[in-house]
Amino acid sequence: MEASLLVLAGGQSGKAWLPTGNTILLRYVAERLAPAFSEVMASFAAPEQLEEPVPYRIVFDRKQSGGPLAGLEAGLAAARHEVVFAVGCDMPYVTRGTAELAVAAARSCDAALPRAGASVVCGAYRRTALPVVAAAVNAGSFSPTELAERLDVTWLEDLDAYQFATLRTADDLERFNAALLSQP
Repeated sequence: MEASLLVLAGGQSGKAWLPTGNTILLRYVAERLAPAFSEVMASFAAPEQLEEPVPYRIVFDRKQSGGPLAGLEAGLAAARHEVVFAVGCDMPYVTRGTAELAVAAARSCDAALPRAGASVVCGAYRRTALPVVAAAVNAGSFSPTELAERLDVTWLEDLDAYQFATLRTADDLERFNAALLSQP
């Protein structure tokens, strides 16, 4: 589809590089969703965060302490397409179907975001959202919820909240890896 995938990998925790199955978390998330997109990008806060080469277009935050919104800003500014689907590198359960649904819905608004789940950054954003995202980053307002209040959002209903779960702890990663190993 004519849209860009943006994997947000600029957190200070270094989760992007954690081993997952036979790869790393960044690659797992990107490769799970990439077949639906004509462009794949990964955003980092700074070049020093790149621990190894990755086969994606790399973008860097304009404001290094800007959190995921700074990564979203960098991705929207650099994207080759009008719509960008953003997902955290620590969100391995998001499905391709959800990404496709969000991208289709975002073509007529600033953003299409799941009502379920805690992360409002995960969703599809049209380039029209860039001025609002940049203003939030400039103001130091890094709350995804506050950002959503300033955008024309189509809320995606009836999605399984589980797919928006993040791997926050070592136990979360261990459970995820165990589930991967148990799959045929």
